[in-house]
Amino acid sequence: MKQANEIIFTELQNRIINLELEPGTVINEKALMEEFDVSRTPVREALIKLSQIGLIETRPRVGTFVTQIEIKSVKNAYEVKKNLEGLAAELAAKRATDEEIEELFEIIERFKGYDIVKDYKLCIQDDQRFHYLIRQAARNEILIEVLDMLNTKTARFLQSIRYVISDYDWFSNSLVDIADAIRARDSEEARKHTEIHTKEFLDQMSRHFFG
Repeated sequence: MKQANEIIFTELQNRIINLELEPGTVINEKALMEEFDVSRTPVREALIKLSQIGLIETRPRVGTFVTQIEIKSVKNAYEVKKNLEGLAAELAAKRATDEEIEELFEIIERFKGYDIVKDYKLCIQDDQRFHYLIRQAARNEILIEVLDMLNTKTARFLQSIRYVISDYDWFSNSLVDIADAIRARDSEEARKHTEIHTKEFLDQMSRHFFG
């Protein structure tokens, strides 16, 4: 069972990523204590963890706020992800369970039913879920921790720009290539296709947003 601080952290992280709590929003400890019906300690533990991954900041004698989205930080996150996502896929091809692989293909099937413009939020969430499953399947706690932090930055950015997949055929085929390689337990192909996927995505972001 999750501890109270973990529940609060996960809930606030999701609200910030999905922009229910926008950059600059004041974080009120007392209101959180009342909402989650807990003491101050688990709230503060959750806020410290959110601060450590850069989602909130505390200004002495002023208050605690949701941080702004910094383009340079997002670009840096994508550059690091380019290699680490490949490593995660390589390890996942060796360690993923049949259930994890099955869910990868379930996500690919869900994409076929989306209107990529109208359902852009669902597309972002399922893309994040796809990569989350792969890094969890890598069974490497350090790699998971680092990629979780990087994906928090990029997911919030994609929600803020209301990112719509510009080339659906490429995107869909790319996910299939990755999932097929993991199902075939071909770690070399899994890494290759994931690196191609993340490099192309970074190139798209660079052309439109990073300059």
